[in-house]
Amino acid sequence: MMERGESPQRVLEELVRRVKADVERFSFRALGSMCPKPPMIAKIAYFIGMDGNAGDRGVWKSIAELEEEVIEDLGSLLSNPHAVGAIVSCGTEANIIALWAARNYTGKREVIVPASCHVSFYKAADLLGLKIIKAPLRSDYTVDVDYVKRKITDKTAAIVGIAGTTALGVVDSITELSEIALEKDVYLHVDAAFGGMVLPFLRNLGYKVPDFDFKLEGVCSITVDPHKMGLAPIPAGGILFRDQDMIEPITHETTYLAGGGVKSFTITGSRPGGSITAVWALMKILGREGYREIVRKCMNLTERLAQGIEKDENLELMVKPVMNIVGVKPKSISIKRFSKAMRRLGWMLSEFPTHLRIVLMPHHTDDLIEELLLDLRKAAMCKVKTSFNSLGVEVKGDEASRRSC
Repeated sequence: MMERGESPQRVLEELVRRVKADVERFSFRALGSMCPKPPMIAKIAYFIGMDGNAGDRGVWKSIAELEEEVIEDLGSLLSNPHAVGAIVSCGTEANIIALWAARNYTGKREVIVPASCHVSFYKAADLLGLKIIKAPLRSDYTVDVDYVKRKITDKTAAIVGIAGTTALGVVDSITELSEIALEKDVYLHVDAAFGGMVLPFLRNLGYKVPDFDFKLEGVCSITVDPHKMGLAPIPAGGILFRDQDMIEPITHETTYLAGGGVKSFTITGSRPGGSITAVWALMKILGREGYREIVRKCMNLTERLAQGIEKDENLELMVKPVMNIVGVKPKSISIKRFSKAMRRLGWMLSEFPTHLRIVLMPHHTDDLIEELLLDLRKAAMCKVKTSFNSLGVEVKGDEASRRSC
């Protein structure tokens, strides 16, 4: 920090200059990200509420009311308008809160998770002193529910199902997990961080969508992130519980806040009001119809990409996409080489041991799909380190240097 400050104009100009490249990269070539490019109206709504502190309900009463409305809308979307919950920082915090509730609610310390679960469950186990039991996957990349059932003991605090896995976007058989949870009297948490704001609209569009939410009696809590397909600015994660009883064991009272007697079950005390005002505004403006059309557009892009991959002799589609997430791998080179080649072509895709993940978000375009398919094909053919000129691509100068395997 300098002794004397600089002019606001100069500081803002430098900020724009330094962040501009990241914004452009994210907008067009960071197809590994599950986060959106929020519409301007969401940014304005965030700004309106940014002074607010959702953790101080005695002062920020309107923010508290808006959050209640948001939770009611999310609950209705997930088959339970009477759900209780909160807008938190992200899916990681939501999953930690869910396992915290499960541990305190049951008094037990073992959690059975799919091998496909998000890293947040391992963070939760570390923080909460839980033992993780990892269940293998079936050939369709969903959790082996028979294995889950066999591993439940009198030490099991919770079982977990994923509605939209991080790697491939597939949906575990939450129906079977719910039946097991009811039969064995165990807590079931569903991580629908991505799928929670996709699957309900896919069903409306006529896609075959398995039940995954509070419609199933065994589901105790659900993670759903409005800052993914809800289009909200970060941070805006969400955690919902079936009823008030689920959160009582993790609820703490903060007596010194304005109005006194403020109770909360979130990990953080202060929470940004802007996250709530942004989500509230988006849900009011878009409505179910608006979100349905957004999902329709994303699925159209997804299906075009999947079809293009299937037609290419150098590429292989991991699974038929369940939602707007595509897994692709090359047929003749390693994933590492494939990933590096795509990065040299300027794409930022998510690298997994078996494939690259591509997420088609609302800000992506038809033209982008054609360019992506062309570069996936080039990258899959990169058996040796060579320039793309040898592949018949005309590039010059610095661009030729960048676009090499």
